[in-house]
Amino acid sequence: MSHAIQTRLDGRPGDYFTWAELTRTGTGLPNDPGPEHRVNLTILVQHVLDPLRRHLGKPVLVTSGYRSPAVNRAVNGSKSSAHLTGEAADIKVPGLDAHGVVQAILLADIDFDQVIAYAPGRGGHVHVGIKAGAWPRHRKQVLWAPASGGYEPYRS
Repeated sequence: MSHAIQTRLDGRPGDYFTWAELTRTGTGLPNDPGPEHRVNLTILVQHVLDPLRRHLGKPVLVTSGYRSPAVNRAVNGSKSSAHLTGEAADIKVPGLDAHGVVQAILLADIDFDQVIAYAPGRGGHVHVGIKAGAWPRHRKQVLWAPASGGYEPYRS
């Protein structure tokens, strides 16, 4: 599978997503990705988010994409978060819970490094991450984040 990115004439990172969606924050802090982050976000969109959207035939909502260091601190993100490099997005799909989104990702045979399904009490979203230079050596790690905290192997 080729993992080259396509440069679009309209400046969007992919077919279904905008830069505003990928950088939105409710913190009020600046959240402007640098050129290397934009490349990673474009890879994430073109090889994960757009294929998932096509597979589902319905919108995929990005609740958190790129995070500047200040935004990441403000939301208590991990110091090693893939959001900091533009290699991750937290997503929700109307009409599907986190388990349904994970199943769709697996059924669509989307290449990813890590997918984490969060319990409703922890947001009910799905974190999907890549390692931009890792193809074809992604871990394909799938985890469950239960309401009680921590992470455990995902079981469908």
